[in-house]
Amino acid sequence: MEREIIAEVYPWESRVAIVEDSKLVEVFWADQDENVGNIYKGKVKDILPGLSCAFVDIGLSKNAFLYAGDVVFPGARKSSNGLDLLKSGQDIMVQVKKEAFSEKGARVTGNLTIPGHFIVLLPCQNEVSISRKLTDDERREHLRYLMEKHKPAEMGIILRTACQEAEDDEILDELQELLQVWEEINQRYERMRAPSLIYEDIDVLERTLRDYLDGDIRRVVINNEKLKEKIINYMNKKKFTFDFTVQFEEGDLFEKYGLEKDVRRTLRRKVWLRNGGYLIIDETEAMTVIDVNSGKYTGKNDFEETVFKLNLEATAEIPRQLRLRSLGGIILIDFIDMKKKENVDKVINALKKELAKDKAHTRIIGMTGLGFLEMTRKKSRYGVSEFFTDECINCNGRGRMINLFALSCEVKRKLANMGYVENEEIICEANPRLLEFIYNDEKNLGYIERRTQKKVKLVTNSELALVDYKIYTAND
Repeated sequence: MEREIIAEVYPWESRVAIVEDSKLVEVFWADQDENVGNIYKGKVKDILPGLSCAFVDIGLSKNAFLYAGDVVFPGARKSSNGLDLLKSGQDIMVQVKKEAFSEKGARVTGNLTIPGHFIVLLPCQNEVSISRKLTDDERREHLRYLMEKHKPAEMGIILRTACQEAEDDEILDELQELLQVWEEINQRYERMRAPSLIYEDIDVLERTLRDYLDGDIRRVVINNEKLKEKIINYMNKKKFTFDFTVQFEEGDLFEKYGLEKDVRRTLRRKVWLRNGGYLIIDETEAMTVIDVNSGKYTGKNDFEETVFKLNLEATAEIPRQLRLRSLGGIILIDFIDMKKKENVDKVINALKKELAKDKAHTRIIGMTGLGFLEMTRKKSRYGVSEFFTDECINCNGRGRMINLFALSCEVKRKLANMGYVENEEIICEANPRLLEFIYNDEKNLGYIERRTQKKVKLVTNSELALVDYKIYTAND
């Protein structure tokens, strides 16, 4: 497998794409207010035993949600009911687990994690865990012994897949770095008043590099010259020996590399397979259901062989769609029925092999009584549909409509890459509701004009649909 990382960074947002074997498999994005991974000194505001949760003020516009099972304190025993450890007005150290979105506040946890490239430090635990992808028993035992010998007794460690080829000194050096970070977090907690940010996690680009730089990486492409140097310095600091290049390219990289259309396709229910079959993907509040259909694929004479080949192709595309759409929780897959037990086993094994490429933890439960394949996937961020769309106000939420903030980011990206035109003025014509998001962003409009050396003129057109806009120059 060959992997590329393609990143676009603008003042209003960052987007990072993971491309494996020339296919887009994951997209990460963040705006300037992203706070997942940040640690806060918060203040407990409300405790709701009936809902098994508490609300914590961490200094954001909405109070954060703390589930009872996530109430943990360093060095303290975990209570069967975490809410017993809380009282209103109490100071508490929490980490953002899931960002605020729409009307929901951020979800936080007291079970803190401080990730590195090789290990994750767990200040509120004390056991050593090892990535399931490290399968060599001898290597696993060596790493466990190494950590048990050097870690503080009251702290836990997760050994990541990157430890497979790492030297002991590299792992131990990172352990000391993370322990130093934890000491600084505690010092800030003691001297700062709640609510306060006491630890800021690295940005989405660095986080992606931390998680995805390994022997499969071949190239990192970025549209920011300064960040290119930052990546190279990061590599030198970590002493990576992987053979890959870091290159700067101007322009709209997602458009240039054909990724934009793949991102947009993730908003569709139907996903076509190469052989003519297709998937239908439906997200509900409780679970995601994926239906495999034969479509245009008729195969040859043997029906069982036709169905088997169709299901096999689906096992390659389904894990990709789970990663692309950031789907998680309970997932039911309705493969086309196969009569032969060995074919069912081959399909499940093929699915497991593809899921092994996923950084998120997945688990195949097995076939249900009705013939669905049941599985779970850990979800830690909002999906593409939640980011790009909102509930439709015209059908009481049964459908979804484009999210205007996400669309305004797209318009600004297009404008920011119009520096090549000869005319001194760029005109953007759009529906007034869409333009309102851009009008109110004077800071980034100024950035676009400085970058392109052009004047940007915004023109309202009430006849244009919300999702439509036009960008042109006066001579067009």
